[in-house]
Amino acid sequence: MDRNIITGVILLIFILYIIYENHNLEITHYTIRSKRIPKAFHGVKLVVLADLHNNKYGRDNNKLLDEIRKINPDYIIVAGDMIVSSEPDNLSVPYTLLLELAETYPIYYSLGNHEQRLQPKDTIHYKNYDTFKDNLQKQGVKFLENERAFVYRNGEAVVITGLVIDMDYFKKLKQPKMNQGYIEKLVGIPEEKCYNILIAHNPVYFKFYTTWGADLIFSGHLHGGIIRIPGLRGFISPQYKFMPKYDAGIYEEDGKVMLVSRGLGLHTIKLRIHNRPELMVVTLDKVQDQKDKVKYNN
Repeated sequence: MDRNIITGVILLIFILYIIYENHNLEITHYTIRSKRIPKAFHGVKLVVLADLHNNKYGRDNNKLLDEIRKINPDYIIVAGDMIVSSEPDNLSVPYTLLLELAETYPIYYSLGNHEQRLQPKDTIHYKNYDTFKDNLQKQGVKFLENERAFVYRNGEAVVITGLVIDMDYFKKLKQPKMNQGYIEKLVGIPEEKCYNILIAHNPVYFKFYTTWGADLIFSGHLHGGIIRIPGLRGFISPQYKFMPKYDAGIYEEDGKVMLVSRGLGLHTIKLRIHNRPELMVVTLDKVQDQKDKVKYNN
């Protein structure tokens, strides 16, 4: 067979594979085990949405909605970047999705760097984002911008805190070091008697989140490293750092756990290789013995 034909067939297969990767969700399941989880939250299911970036799965995101309804979570966690800051006139995709979900599920939304870019009142697109946020709040979506929410079940509570760090921490190539005490200045001290869930879009500062006192952290931002190398890590981060340490999946330290979503969409470089979009499902498990903190159920 002609070498050019063989090359063309291989290239076509590769392109089709990339298209498949970009448009087919992978649903991942994790069980978080902790003695600190209240009994009333044993078996509670959370769905984590991150880095949608205006992406759609079917008309009006019906495929994504159907998958979430099948899971039927108790709560939905939004870990930021549902929008694309360079497309501020097109907030309808995440708005329609979250509006539909808010009819059935409690939603806790913390910001990513793309939402943060549209926040300052001196930006020309501030009103678009402000309307987006205001309308969702009216439908019950709880935006946590360096704020916390007590979530009650049968008289017991967990605390969900949404952390919004300075935009300097999202800079490409050169990011500042985070100082001890920085998070406490933003959100105060954690509730020692409660199980503390922290939504922190940028996973790079995992050790600072655990030092602050988070029991469980939800992050995204790194898109799984865009290209995932089997047996290794993701290849590159949005900050153009190669082989980022906290690219996707489970990370544990001193009894604390961080789950990093590969995200539901992409922007700028719209490419995923061996890195399907991820819909993360997390089940809380109250245990007496905390030998096994995390179980990956896929």
